[in-house]
Amino acid sequence: MMSNLKVYAAVAAMAIAPVALTAQAAQPAAHSETLPVAGVHYRYWPEQLVQWIGPELPYSMIVLDVDDRGKEPVYDAQLVDKSGKDAVHYTNSAAELALDQRLGFTVHQVAMKFDGPADPANGAQYMLRFNTEKGVPVVWQFVLGTDVTEQGSGVTPVAAAVPVLIYREQGGLAGQGTAVQIGGVTSTAEVWKELAQPPYFVPYRGALSAGVHIVSFTPTATAWKQDGQALTDKAADTLSVEKSGDTVTLTNAALGVAETETVAGNAVSRVSFGPVKAKKDDTVSLEFTPALAPGVESSFDMIAGKKTKIAAGKVEASADSAGNGETWSFTKPDALRGKEVKASAEVQQ
Repeated sequence: MMSNLKVYAAVAAMAIAPVALTAQAAQPAAHSETLPVAGVHYRYWPEQLVQWIGPELPYSMIVLDVDDRGKEPVYDAQLVDKSGKDAVHYTNSAAELALDQRLGFTVHQVAMKFDGPADPANGAQYMLRFNTEKGVPVVWQFVLGTDVTEQGSGVTPVAAAVPVLIYREQGGLAGQGTAVQIGGVTSTAEVWKELAQPPYFVPYRGALSAGVHIVSFTPTATAWKQDGQALTDKAADTLSVEKSGDTVTLTNAALGVAETETVAGNAVSRVSFGPVKAKKDDTVSLEFTPALAPGVESSFDMIAGKKTKIAAGKVEASADSAGNGETWSFTKPDALRGKEVKASAEVQQ
């Protein structure tokens, strides 16, 4: 349904940062239980809307990510150019502004107003309003043309500068009346002819996703400082660390996400990502065979929920006195086949 969403390459979110691995002699080194997995970054958005734009405007689509779990909702709107590769971000949040800037995005903090129902259903209407950095008004009306159900779930792999996988738990399609106005020009969503079955089913070129998980693999190098049960990097991102039996949970409270590692001996057999205190159905996980440890090449499967496989590949971990590194390579899906990412990290005492 949403296989052409190239814009999602711009969402290489940074909720979780690289792992540190400690070298040992004559045997695989132990995984450092107090740090996350190297090169894997995770972001969660409860809701996401998109409309494809016609020739009237110099954009291919408009996208809105919505996180309303905190005291103040966070919005990140993107106007994507005709190539589908470059986007200008607009956000109402200073924290989101800083995050997007660290990722190298073109981003502006502006006042934004967004209205919509708490529970999306067929016929629901949404309205987004903001002015660009040049004072140009943007008004976007999104009309939901179907119910949002698990039939709209699925994965979108993005073969961009870095491998990105977007998994949505539920989805629905736009309905008649969906339109965006930028300045004095309006672009109305066209009928989605490839999916339409008139007169019974006539969707328009837009979609709403619920429960959006974004996992990116990035060639990052991160230095962490540990203070008690907390980790902080140079960008002031902070993770709290909690151990319980054979599991370690690292929580980024600012983004409302957590990484839970399942430890097997001196290595890690599984890492799950999701919103804080998520049920298994609301997570994505990496499963390693054999368990992840320096000096060992492991196969990995990425699983959405309990059993939906969305990616696979190899990961090789290494460690030395200067730090550590991990190399990720993909065999599935086809869009990411052959992609390789090397990540490294060190721990500052």
